[in-house]
Amino acid sequence: MHTLLGDTTPIAAKALAQMRERGGQWAAYQNHALDSADAGGLRFLKVGSGCTFEAAPERYPDSALGVGWRYLHVGFVDLDTGTIR
Repeated sequence: MHTLLGDTTPIAAKALAQMRERGGQWAAYQNHALDSADAGGLRFLKVGSGCTFEAAPERYPDSALGVGWRYLHVGFVDLDTGTIR
């Protein structure tokens, strides 16, 4: 697991509401490509039993956009507090 860049980036209210609604464990990924316009940006992935990934991968899975390599695992979302731990 990698360290969050900068101050703890707040999770968008809409994203947090969706994660709370769906429940389970959510891995947090942050863009660590410092030359990227979205450096520090967050993405989330539900992990655990019954999910595509039972454990959080080190990097966010690639999508059709091919940007997964930028996003490193930085922790898990605490659904009660809305923070990344």
